[in-house]
Amino acid sequence: MSSPESPTSSQESTKSDNESTASCAERPTSSYESTTSSAKTTITHSERPMSTTETTLIHDETVMDTQESATTKKKRPTPAEQDEELANFISQSRVAIETFLAHPELLSKLALRGYDAGKLNAGLALQSAAQAAFTARQTAMGNETRANQAVATARTAAYSAHYDFRETVRAAFRGQSERQALGVVGSIPADTERLLTQARASYAAAAQAPYHAVLSGLGYNDAGLSAAVATVTALQTARATQEAARSTAVAATAARNAAAKELKEWMQALNRIAKLALR
Repeated sequence: MSSPESPTSSQESTKSDNESTASCAERPTSSYESTTSSAKTTITHSERPMSTTETTLIHDETVMDTQESATTKKKRPTPAEQDEELANFISQSRVAIETFLAHPELLSKLALRGYDAGKLNAGLALQSAAQAAFTARQTAMGNETRANQAVATARTAAYSAHYDFRETVRAAFRGQSERQALGVVGSIPADTERLLTQARASYAAAAQAPYHAVLSGLGYNDAGLSAAVATVTALQTARATQEAARSTAVAATAARNAAAKELKEWMQALNRIAKLALR
């Protein structure tokens, strides 16, 4: 017969089990374990394959970012915008200089650094020169535009007159030699200078025998030929005016740029001195 367990031993065993259970139940989760658990959850979530919708959204956002980056790039100003910017600068330069001249307290401070009334008035002279050059260039550009339009109009008239003449000659003369003599073989030149040369030669030949007699009855008598020649003369005059206007515009642009450059350099120096004198 086995001996009965000792009461003391049984109690100690029960106490030990209770302490172990309590210890396990009451032990708080450490900060490290909590962080690790959260990290594992995050990793598990991030490793989940992206859906088609998520992939599309990311792609769209990338495209939008690229487009925004492209639109934020500074665009090169147009010639009209450059002219407007220069006009504003010239006007603002006069306002700035006249402001200094109109306020003795500012003028006295600038005078200590070499920018007295005399020097500021010299700056005004540069501003006036830049303004005059700007205006002259603007006028020259307008003249060139009108000259270009006049050439286009005159060329249309000369081309039309020469086309009518060529068709009349082809109707009146079937032989290649006659057509060649009157300059109606091939097509009308696209180049304006060649058109002028060809048309003049054709009208001169049409005034000679034996062609004049035939063409006189088809609208190209002396008066008809004179009218055709007048379209050539008008185009030639318009071309000469155009070339002159173009040369004037080029020279005016160079003069404006030079005057503006001189004014800009002068104003930059004034601004530096003003910052020191008026601080």
